[in-house]
Amino acid sequence: MDEDLIKLDGAIRAEADEMLDGKGLRTLLEQYGKVHVAGSYALRLMVWRDLDIYLEADDLPLSAFFDLGGKIAASLEPVWMSFRNHRLQPLPTGLQSLYWGIRMGDIHQGAWKIDLHAMDSQACAEQLSGIRQLSVRLDEQSRLRILDIKSQCWRLPQFRRELTSMDIYEAVLDDGAANMADFRKHMAKRGVVIQ
Repeated sequence: MDEDLIKLDGAIRAEADEMLDGKGLRTLLEQYGKVHVAGSYALRLMVWRDLDIYLEADDLPLSAFFDLGGKIAASLEPVWMSFRNHRLQPLPTGLQSLYWGIRMGDIHQGAWKIDLHAMDSQACAEQLSGIRQLSVRLDEQSRLRILDIKSQCWRLPQFRRELTSMDIYEAVLDDGAANMADFRKHMAKRGVVIQ
């Protein structure tokens, strides 16, 4: 089981590499700023096709971000893209960015979901610092526990609504959750009953 989860993470990251480098997404993004592939990819915690990309680009005009969106659509041929201006309405975390949500198909059936945030250097440094802080806390045991719990959660109807990957990270790293039963207890303490 542990070996299978490690292989799954590696296989999904290899698919991401093919999209980034084989299909030229990274090269395209580099025309607009400095590219940072973050999230589960950077942490080696991938069990589904979800890629978080930070584009470090000070003062990127809105028109250029829409130009980039058009090029992404032409290159990757996603089935759906959505735009949000988090410069005007920051995320609950306070992050101010321009955002493209890119879906290559039905994410509940395993299709790729790409979250692209363009942000200034200071915001990017803060986001990357959070990833580094998580990374240094991970060891082999906690990584396997997180992979195991994530592999059981991503298809739940509540996922991305009432619970996120960050909830799983906190449950394992802060609350000592070792399995799905522990994670259910952790979330129940927050008032979220996992179905």
